[in-house]
Amino acid sequence: MSEEAFVSFLCGNCRTELEATQDMVGEETECPACGARLIVPAPPKPEVDNIVRKEEAVLDDAAKKALKSRTIRIELGDLGL
Repeated sequence: MSEEAFVSFLCGNCRTELEATQDMVGEETECPACGARLIVPAPPKPEVDNIVRKEEAVLDDAAKKALKSRTIRIELGDLGL
């Protein structure tokens, strides 16, 4: 069973946290919250990712769940392009 890799980023217009599969990097899409057009950015470099991961590790389960609940995942089928 393989897991898809995702990249998380903020909409430049409404600042909503979004999540897309890595195969969408560089693709144009629209924010499901505000409709702004955007390009899915490349994930951060590993050094930056490691720092973020260490900070996430100190969060308790309730804090992690709260952070996950505010992310909107973009699926290719949602685009209607």
